[in-house]
Amino acid sequence: MAVSVAFMTDRFNLSVVGDNFINDCCFGEDVSYWLVSALCAEGIEARVVCMEDFGWANRARFAGSSYLICVGGYALHEPSRPNYGQWRVVLERRRTLMQTIQGKSKMSEADPLVIKVKQFLIDAGFAQVDIEPSLPSARRGIVVQSD
Repeated sequence: MAVSVAFMTDRFNLSVVGDNFINDCCFGEDVSYWLVSALCAEGIEARVVCMEDFGWANRARFAGSSYLICVGGYALHEPSRPNYGQWRVVLERRRTLMQTIQGKSKMSEADPLVIKVKQFLIDAGFAQVDIEPSLPSARRGIVVQSD
């Protein structure tokens, strides 16, 4: 399970497709670097990993857990605000096979990293910051470097 934190802003690129994009919706590099910097400033080990076909993948370690943090966004196509759109930060805590089988250490809205990320977004002044729980696995179909 994964938890998504959604927000609205025009502060990040959603309008210029980069030459290095895997496809036309790989936005999120600037959001990833901003978020990783905010996490690191709080003493949380975090790093930007790579572009994916949906956006960007990142890693973090916090409170004894390892997380995959995926970032993606889509523009609302307002001509006067080409970068205005909705972003999602999808967080998934890494679990062992045994934890998965036993149903332990599940991700939830109350996860400490979810709470931190939501607060970063609120403090940054982004609009409509909201947690969207119970998403399918963020890892499904995603290949990222292991820890």
